[in-house]
Amino acid sequence: MSHLNTAIKIFKKLLDRGQIDRETDEDLFLEFRNTEVRSILAELEDEMDFRIVEASSTLYLVPDSGNSLLGFTTRDFREWVASDARLVDAYLLCYISMFILYLFYGSRNRNPKQREFLRISKLIEELDRRFAMAFENSEQAAVLDENYAINFFRVAELWESKQDYEEKGRKTKAGTILSTCRLLERENLLRLVDEDREIRTTRKLDDLMLNYYLNDSRVEEINGLFEGGA
Repeated sequence: MSHLNTAIKIFKKLLDRGQIDRETDEDLFLEFRNTEVRSILAELEDEMDFRIVEASSTLYLVPDSGNSLLGFTTRDFREWVASDARLVDAYLLCYISMFILYLFYGSRNRNPKQREFLRISKLIEELDRRFAMAFENSEQAAVLDENYAINFFRVAELWESKQDYEEKGRKTKAGTILSTCRLLERENLLRLVDEDREIRTTRKLDDLMLNYYLNDSRVEEINGLFEGGA
């Protein structure tokens, strides 16, 4: 098999499954190390705006931000909420997703993962506290609006408008969190356990966070966002 055919086979499997595991696809995993194959894949990465991330025993395909073909768009988030969802609904899901990642991987120690699980009830409490700060400090909310192009005050209002009782509908806080988690669960990034009362990360998310997303600049930006009062 030529180097080009091998590179295409690796790319197709990554498109189909999102990852290649050494345990089940050892030949392809090892072929990725071939200089010629890697060079061809690097050209595909640049042309199609994605990256192949190598963890200890798995290769992952990761779309670049803004990749509308392989990654999530704001429209995807809106449609996941409901057919009539607004832009602010999508922004709320994005914020909750980022905050979940921060709570799991926000440690400044050598190993940034700081917990193994997160209770939905605890996440609601933390989000209540965070969004309440937006109402108390409108100047800080305005800074976030400018830096991240998100109307954070409107997102906070949407969260506060949701009902507190523990039902799983769209108009409840628990339901909104579960909708966010199920989107991440669909991508094999999170697992909902204990009858949807607890969130746990997957090995895929651990691999991606520790081997790609959490470089020094991203850690600084994420910590700056949430430690700054958001």
